[in-house]
Amino acid sequence: MRTHRHFAVIPCLLALTLVGCGGGADEPTGGTPVTTNSRPNATSNQINAMSRDKVRDGGTMTWPLDSMPVNFNYNQIDGTEATQAQVILAMMPVVFHTDPGATPYFNADVLAAEPTVVIEPKQTVTYKINPKAVWSDGTPIAWQDFYWQWRASNGTDKAYQISGSQGYEDIESVARGQDDREVIVTFKHKFADWQNVFNPFYPASTNKSPKLFNEGWKNGPLAIAGPFKMERIDQTAKTVTLVRNPAWWGAPAKLDRLVFRAIEGDAQIDALSNGEIDQMEIASDVNKFNRAKAIEGVELRIAGGPNFTHLTVNSTSPNLRDVKVRQAIAKAIDRGALTRSLLGPLGIPPDVLNNHIFMRNQTGYQDNSGDVGKYDPMRAGQMLDEAGWALQGGVRQKDGRPLQLTCIIPGGVATGRQIAELLQNMLGQVGVKLAINTVPVSDFFDKYVTPGQFDIVPFAWIGTAFPIMSTKSIYAKPTVLPNGELQVRQNYARVGSDEIDRLYTQATSELDRTKAIAIANQIDALIWQEVHTITLYQRPEIVAVKKGVANFGAVGFADPIYQDIGWSK
Repeated sequence: MRTHRHFAVIPCLLALTLVGCGGGADEPTGGTPVTTNSRPNATSNQINAMSRDKVRDGGTMTWPLDSMPVNFNYNQIDGTEATQAQVILAMMPVVFHTDPGATPYFNADVLAAEPTVVIEPKQTVTYKINPKAVWSDGTPIAWQDFYWQWRASNGTDKAYQISGSQGYEDIESVARGQDDREVIVTFKHKFADWQNVFNPFYPASTNKSPKLFNEGWKNGPLAIAGPFKMERIDQTAKTVTLVRNPAWWGAPAKLDRLVFRAIEGDAQIDALSNGEIDQMEIASDVNKFNRAKAIEGVELRIAGGPNFTHLTVNSTSPNLRDVKVRQAIAKAIDRGALTRSLLGPLGIPPDVLNNHIFMRNQTGYQDNSGDVGKYDPMRAGQMLDEAGWALQGGVRQKDGRPLQLTCIIPGGVATGRQIAELLQNMLGQVGVKLAINTVPVSDFFDKYVTPGQFDIVPFAWIGTAFPIMSTKSIYAKPTVLPNGELQVRQNYARVGSDEIDRLYTQATSELDRTKAIAIANQIDALIWQEVHTITLYQRPEIVAVKKGVANFGAVGFADPIYQDIGWSK
């Protein structure tokens, strides 16, 4: 599915046990097998952290993907998926990383120093680019790269098919400083999450053209600037192979190569057992969890990251346009039973997630679900009666048509099917017929979720250390393009409001964190009333990893530092 780490949010297929490196407030725990009888906190992770001198030079790591990447431009709507971000972030520059405690820190490989920030009269951030920083085509990284990323991603030119404009739409200007290596970014208003902009960023040469932006990265990356570069893409073998980037000016990658291999979700555990891959995500799949524990030479690493499993509800579907029907559907779903079914066998507290923005282990979390989030099938039936859907022969009907919905799930994803079948039974009890349509993983987003060919769909959002800013693209009101089509970006539910948009602008402009959190919770309460998304649970980050792998695993709120990943000596 999709994945976003600390840029925009990313959607992830339930197949992946699913997208985020550095030191943290608490020392990351090492690579010992884990127990899961408590919720991990937000300031630790398990990556078998080692200093670079304890990591071997050389070797290969094989990393499974749900499907082959379809666009290597992370900022384009088709590029913002977990399965693609994992590849892209090994090759593209970011200006800030986050640690396990969700604290941002500047990337010294890209910036020469900590950016300077002036708040009055307008918030201005000055970046000094590392004088060694260069694109793989030999062009120095310069202020123009920041300028054209802003121009491409701020939403003003509809020719750019962007995944989201958050952050960029808040910028007033991007200008050259004292030289080409200095960038001065001026915001229209105070903007709290400025560290989350330009992550990752792309060369001006490919951002100047909407056609290059949208299509130029489909068959592979163009100019890159990271520790790895593309060696080859093999569509037959379904592999993407990266090797050390000789133009990389930072600490060289410890691995000789990273091999990403597309493997159907439920087949990944066999590949791990057979030694074909070196790690895989378990998430809430109990069968994979139990099998991974029994594989010799493999350990489980766990963290509590900003990721959650949910149901997106398509508000433009004929039977779901009435918000009262959507609210009735929400009340007919026993989220507690779903969560117990998925998390209970893992030994993780089966706590329902009642917030769309903050996770249960994040500062700011509170239950805003109200009456909509309370399981009450009797009241759900009454609400459907009030909306004109009368029960006839076990299925509700209105104007001669049955209340039938379709749930799309990706093939080879056991947890997706488990959720869908539980939903089918719950909705059936209130007279709503739910059909389950299993589709190829490679088609799940591009042919069904993005174009809105579904009624209800379960998947996971991979969150970020910037929960307010990064969720805006999911919940912002869709806009109507000149041709009459909806521009949804990541709002696959296709519903929003002017009030939600206004509050998002207010929250991201608020530098007082306590006040910003309060506004974010107002937003969440409105999202619940719209029944945009029905949250289920904070998605556990459980990763099965071969014991020798260092600086990789369950990263939590941190980012993986690709050049430090390797095999311990």
